Amino acid sequence: MEPFTFILLELAFIIGLAAVGRGIALHLNQASVLGELTVGVLLGNILYWLGAPLATVIMHLEDTQKLVNEVWVSGAAIDEAASRVFTAQELAAGGIANELVTLLVGPHATEILLMTISLWIFSNLGVILLLFMVGLENSIAEMLKVGPRSLMVSIFGVVTPFFLGLLASFWLLPDASTPQHLFLGATLCATSVGITARVLGDLEQLKSQESRIILGAAVIDDILGLIILAIVIGIISSGSVQMLEVGRIVLLSGAFLVVVMLFGEKLVSWSVRLFYRIFNKLQVKLLFPLALAFLMAAFTNYIGLAAIVGAFAAGLIVLDEHFEGDSDTSPTTQDLINPIQTLFAPVFFVLMGMQVNLESFLHTDTLWLAAVFTIAAILGKLVAGYAAGKGINRLAVGLGMVPRGEVGLIFASIGKGLGVVDDSVFSAIVIMVVVTTLITPSLLKWSLERSTPYIK
Repeated sequence: MEPFTFILLELAFIIGLAAVGRGIALHLNQASVLGELTVGVLLGNILYWLGAPLATVIMHLEDTQKLVNEVWVSGAAIDEAASRVFTAQELAAGGIANELVTLLVGPHATEILLMTISLWIFSNLGVILLLFMVGLENSIAEMLKVGPRSLMVSIFGVVTPFFLGLLASFWLLPDASTPQHLFLGATLCATSVGITARVLGDLEQLKSQESRIILGAAVIDDILGLIILAIVIGIISSGSVQMLEVGRIVLLSGAFLVVVMLFGEKLVSWSVRLFYRIFNKLQVKLLFPLALAFLMAAFTNYIGLAAIVGAFAAGLIVLDEHFEGDSDTSPTTQDLINPIQTLFAPVFFVLMGMQVNLESFLHTDTLWLAAVFTIAAILGKLVAGYAAGKGINRLAVGLGMVPRGEVGLIFASIGKGLGVVDDSVFSAIVIMVVVTTLITPSLLKWSLERSTPYIK
């Protein structure tokens, strides 16, 4: 059987399980991401306990990436590359590094590597499309209309969790490096308001003042969070806090966003008109936004920023009015892109779940770390809510900013790939993401009912 057949079977199996997890979560009135993540956790751990080679490689994907990257860069054989990447103790019989090397030189190494790389590619496509869709749901005009209250909420919503995360990291992980502390602080900055928006919509509160502040702040929050992530990634890449490097990243981030805000929409409008002369209109409306998202993601990654920054920015500058001749019944860009995103994004969440080792939950340190991170994550956003000022249900605003959802998982996955998040910390972050996502709907509804008793 050809190796590609294994990839097709793998993709069919994971997408099918993700659909089951999503359906169960929605049936229980929970976010679909929780269902996909849970399916991944169960699948990964069951196969890992059964000794499945692919599950072993994925559970230790960070180490696998280091090894494969060394082979790719140096051209050395796997055994030789392993001696450069791992210590003699890690390569000793019974160690994870030894097991990985055995699998990657074994008779099924080709199938295992191809299936792992395919999952990684589909997962990364899912993240880029997910952030592109988030950008499509906003626009530069909406960012510029955000009032002072939303601005203050977003600033406090990034700064406060960041410093609380730093304090928690320095306290609980004293042996970690400064870049690791910074990354954990950045992870707590993340906000996913998709769940909040759904709750507000169910309660018919999307036009309330609290909703406008929450959703407005979320736009700025996304930008600030991604910039902080880009800065921290730059620090991690250089190995230390170097002010010149930080300044370079801030300058690049600022310049990129300014260029996007000033010229992005005009450039897209001009490009679309040019493409209309060559391609079918529906093809342009589907293929041009996708090509732009991938191009901008690649560009931001090339200049040292996270690829998701470029994907998000691309979404901000693609507007339906750029595509001439649309009728009210014509599908929007979001309508066309969403099925593709729905196909690949679940692969990312399942893959994240498969890297969570439930054995780490048996360790008191992991649970304690998760508890402190969760408290810091919640308190940080509640403080942001009180920055909204008087005359507003500030508790509701703060609670609306609490869920981390898919954005928190994206940050965690980047940290794992960079090697600054180990299995225990990754598991703690996942617990924090799950808890903040689960508690938000009921607490937000309760908070709004206090100020608006007629809400059902």
